[in-house]
Amino acid sequence: MNVTNPRFPSTARLKLVSILLLLTSLLGCQTLGSSKPGDSDTFGALLGGAAGAFIGSKAGSGSGRVLTTGAGALVGAFVGREIARYLSHAGQQQMAEANTRALETGQSQIWRDPETGVTGRTDVSGRTTEHEQVPVRVQKDRIDQMPPIDLIGTTYVTKSGSNVRGGPGTDYRSVGSLSAGQAVHVIGKVQDKNWYLISEGGAANGFVATRLLRPAEVEQPPVAPSSSAQGEVMMVSADRTCSINTTKVTQPDGSVAEDRIRICEGPDGYVIEDV
Repeated sequence: MNVTNPRFPSTARLKLVSILLLLTSLLGCQTLGSSKPGDSDTFGALLGGAAGAFIGSKAGSGSGRVLTTGAGALVGAFVGREIARYLSHAGQQQMAEANTRALETGQSQIWRDPETGVTGRTDVSGRTTEHEQVPVRVQKDRIDQMPPIDLIGTTYVTKSGSNVRGGPGTDYRSVGSLSAGQAVHVIGKVQDKNWYLISEGGAANGFVATRLLRPAEVEQPPVAPSSSAQGEVMMVSADRTCSINTTKVTQPDGSVAEDRIRICEGPDGYVIEDV
């Protein structure tokens, strides 16, 4: 059992920050500036409306299936329900971090709303690695081979200048280059090879050796998919980690609320489903 703290893996922190940046731009001073429990209904409604649809044949195939580039959408999966009425905005962020860490580690998390005194516990169950054909938008003129991948779906930064290859190896043609310190979206890691599949403008456009990239720090602006992405959608063989997260909150007076969501990794971020 772990206690939530801000020092969880940088990829998870980055996913959290990206949605918080989105919230700031959407809400301005209307709701985010208030810390009162009960404001969370408006907060959640706007967040839910901002989440993008999951691309490809999987879209709409599940109840409440939503794609997000940030872990804060885990808040969006709860707010608007009874559980959100117990939490301030700071508490909602604590809940998001706890759910993210539970997915990343597979371990239960205990957390506390610093403003209301509400305590929370997030338990993870049914943690699985699923093999699926996942829809990915691809610039086919730059991809020579599309091998099976393990999904990541977040931003990395180049350690140095590097070539982008048409396949996972130096024997493939160079289809582009990256400069040192450049942020790039990593769709996933090639299975059994030390190469990442990256994207630009929302479409897969090549492969970079893993030794040349590092997870972005929390301060690094996330690279979000473009709504006008070029390329064709193709089904890619991929493994993704999924879990069912159960969050229970307890008020100082002892009253309790509980809710559950299913969280899966996706090529562009987390895929959230009701259960």
